[in-house]
Amino acid sequence: MRILQVTRVFHPHLGGIEKHVEWLSRALLARGHHVEVLTLDRSFADGTRYPPTDVLDADTARPLRVTRVPFAGSTRYPLAPGLVRHLKGWDVVHVHAIDFLADAVTLTRPWHRTPVVLSTHGGFFHTPFARRAKQAWFHTATRALVHAVDALVYTSDQDEELFRAITKRGTLLRSAVELGPWRALSPSPEPGRFVTTGRVDVHKGLANLVRTLAALKDVDPRRFSTHIVGPEVVPGLLDDLRAEARSLGVGERVHLHGKVSFAEMQDQVRRADVGLFPSAYESFGLSVVEAMAAGVVPVLNDIRAFRYFIDEGDNGFVTDFAQPERAAATIRRARDLGEARAAVSARARLRAEDYGWEKVVEDVERLYASVAR
Repeated sequence: MRILQVTRVFHPHLGGIEKHVEWLSRALLARGHHVEVLTLDRSFADGTRYPPTDVLDADTARPLRVTRVPFAGSTRYPLAPGLVRHLKGWDVVHVHAIDFLADAVTLTRPWHRTPVVLSTHGGFFHTPFARRAKQAWFHTATRALVHAVDALVYTSDQDEELFRAITKRGTLLRSAVELGPWRALSPSPEPGRFVTTGRVDVHKGLANLVRTLAALKDVDPRRFSTHIVGPEVVPGLLDDLRAEARSLGVGERVHLHGKVSFAEMQDQVRRADVGLFPSAYESFGLSVVEAMAAGVVPVLNDIRAFRYFIDEGDNGFVTDFAQPERAAATIRRARDLGEARAAVSARARLRAEDYGWEKVVEDVERLYASVAR
């Protein structure tokens, strides 16, 4: 089958959608399909322009070709009319996320005549920005969009609940994670060492995390260090977080590493006693699943996407990072597991197995076959 994956962000970006598309593409290549990726040509974070074509794993038997097109306008709704000329000649076009790319692929179907699969990836409710306008768009333009595609994929239980307000169609195929590198880690947790992985962005709740760590310092005399690992998406946010940590007296306990190599990120996870994930919104929670697969005991913010991962106290903890004293008390519970930690860690690893690609790629193939021309 000839399959085109369409996504606004892709390698070398680091993020949930980027990883999802890359892993899905690799899994489909491994099963004998011809797969390519169509994406935009500039970094949303710093404006870096990437070459118009690229090939990942060019020296292997399963290279992945990437085509990038220019765009104009806001990164919230990037306008990229040049993508349309790349849509002909495929058995399936799979669009990831609700944005201009999804609208353009769907509106030009009478021209390219290719079946379209659309994955939700949280819609566009990642931040409170313009929430009323987003709601109006969701119940009008997005409603029309999801009824115009050949197949709609909910990438999380949360998305299924969200989109049921505007459509009764759709298939739940949860986002998956390449678990192999995390399964292979040999954990060596250091007491009092915390880790947070993922992009440094406004909706990640990192300011609430810093306030929680200040509250923890006031009620727990034991030493701790927190390692925040991931690329800065909003310029200046890392500096703001450092200033906040210093002002609250935890500057020496909060380490903001920024973008690091994959090997260094794995080392940070391997050494962590507890994983702290304070996001105010996520469509899924890829970094959480990676940490759980590595055996880190997770403390997650109480948002809908995260509740599906945790059986409270059994394989991790849920708390409200917007209430620093409450969140600090939950972190203390995670630190105080003692001999029970090994069992909680093992159950976290077991839950992560529910989100491996092995359980998803066959379902994706069947969905493609049901709509392919």
